[in-house]
Amino acid sequence: MNLIRYWTLTAASLIPLAACAASEYPTRPIRIIVPYAAGGSDHYIRPLQERLQEKLGQAVVVENVGGAGGVVGSSRVASGKPDGYTVLFAGSGAIVTAPKITGATYTWKSFAPVANVIAIPFTLVTHERSGIKNFKDFLARARAAPGKIRYASPGHGTSTQMAADAMAAVAGITIEEIPYQGGGPATTALLSGIVETAIATPSLIMPQTQDGKIIALAVTSAQRFAPSPDVPTMREQGVDIAVVARYGFFMPHGTPPDIVNKFSGAVEYAIKDPRYIDLMQKSYNEIEFLNPADYGHAVEEEDQFFTKLMQDMGMKIK
Repeated sequence: MNLIRYWTLTAASLIPLAACAASEYPTRPIRIIVPYAAGGSDHYIRPLQERLQEKLGQAVVVENVGGAGGVVGSSRVASGKPDGYTVLFAGSGAIVTAPKITGATYTWKSFAPVANVIAIPFTLVTHERSGIKNFKDFLARARAAPGKIRYASPGHGTSTQMAADAMAAVAGITIEEIPYQGGGPATTALLSGIVETAIATPSLIMPQTQDGKIIALAVTSAQRFAPSPDVPTMREQGVDIAVVARYGFFMPHGTPPDIVNKFSGAVEYAIKDPRYIDLMQKSYNEIEFLNPADYGHAVEEEDQFFTKLMQDMGMKIK
């Protein structure tokens, strides 16, 4: 057989096979990697397992792979086979900012955005024994003693840490980051008094404010956060920043679009569960579904924002 004709026929024969594989997906269990320690972002993903399994017809296994601000788990997915069976559920920091700071081998372009689920601001908080009463008090203390106030972050290179850096730069203060392997351990450090403050997502922090153990000082959104309307924004108190955190699903770059879209559809189905909606509302979260195309645009905009922020702050981008 003519060699050129042979390869043409071979390539053509693979097209229906790929289409068939996508249409039959999934045929085995799907593993979702959460690149943080247990107790943080689990709150967003684990309640979705049952509905995802119902829609996809296969078991969905969630695995926590924490470390390096989300880089360890994210790297595992980025280098994984693009077949839809290894999925990442992460905050945008692990995808966008962490690679710029840590020198990880991947970028956000190493992934296929699948579906955004949550969009929330960060909340600056302190514990009841710190003596800090409000945001202006925090700023005054930080300016009076540069570098003395410590804050817990869920990991160096996360969008949480970048939000703290942005706040510090705009406010003209210096605070010390104490990184942990996830939001859960960071919150524990705050409650234990190891650090004076923390910047975290509302779901981790706000329930603790009910008994007065933690005091919410300000949020990073442009407008007050609907689930906690009594907490002022940093912007309205003179620190002009507006940053939100997104949490969603990613697959390795090169995953067939049909597979990406099928999983995205399952996510959209899962988050419409009234029980999930009620849980998110009660836990200070806002659901914001974005399909693959819209999520991709949102991640690209975040990448541009944080790149400029780091450049303006004189930070080295690796």
